Amino acid sequence: MTQPVRLPPPAGPGDRVGVAALSGPVDPERLESGMAALSGLGFVPVPADNLASRHGLFAGSDAERLAAFHRLAADPSLAAILFSRGGYGVPRILPGIDWDLLARRPRAYLGYSDLTPFLLGVVSRLGLAAFHGPLVAAELARGLSADEEASFLGALAGRYPAVVPLGAPLRSGPEEVSGPLLGGCLSLLTATLGTPFAADLSGSLLFWEDVAEPAYRIDRMLTHLRLSGSLDTIRGMIVGHITAAGAAGPAGAGDVEAARVDWPQGVGEALAGFSWPLAWGLPSGHAAPNRTLPLGLTARLPADAAQLVLGEG
Repeated sequence: MTQPVRLPPPAGPGDRVGVAALSGPVDPERLESGMAALSGLGFVPVPADNLASRHGLFAGSDAERLAAFHRLAADPSLAAILFSRGGYGVPRILPGIDWDLLARRPRAYLGYSDLTPFLLGVVSRLGLAAFHGPLVAAELARGLSADEEASFLGALAGRYPAVVPLGAPLRSGPEEVSGPLLGGCLSLLTATLGTPFAADLSGSLLFWEDVAEPAYRIDRMLTHLRLSGSLDTIRGMIVGHITAAGAAGPAGAGDVEAARVDWPQGVGEALAGFSWPLAWGLPSGHAAPNRTLPLGLTARLPADAAQLVLGEG
């Protein structure tokens, strides 16, 4: 990745913000709670037309979801566009996104999970930082902690640099490393490999997290990234939340007992042989706390991998 990335114009209390639904159908009670929380933070939420729609697995048909999103994107009064929930559906509509429309109105886009390839597209195609952070009908609906709220508001306001503590490193490096922070949900990073929407991770600090995955699938996805060559030129890796699933492994592998999985050991073994630092415990992703991260901005990982400095070379 070589294109310089800039922060979008700041957004804060008093601003109108769109709430989009590009993935699964949205629970109306959780949406109501999340919209109220947005209002409580001082924003004026503007709902997409399809927030109450349901079409099989999705919040409306592919065409309906795209059209509703593009209507928000065409509204010059919106300082940011947030997303109602993740789930599944964004990869289906990636070819239909009007990137020229989005480029005409630079703004903050904030979400995570299924939104991963879209957010990385904002970074690579628009040259804008995009934010991996809370969803309206998920984290905002349950209520943000003080740290989550400060991170969320700070990101939208463009308050960087910021420091995020990490857990014990799995592999320290000989020196400090820096690069654009890229990544998101691991399963979406691997789902786009071999497509025009795969992220160019070269030179980056790669962050990933995932939810409800048994250990063998995490290993499979990391192996997929490794075999694709995607990890050969990164500068370092930071692992966020991994929430376990008690699913059975593939035939002959036996059952995986989620509560007994040693995630650090398994991840470390899957990524053995690389010399870049491997940091653990970034508080972001599908579990609390879910701190907001500026994808595309330069981040710095000290040699001891004890913290991540966001927005600073």
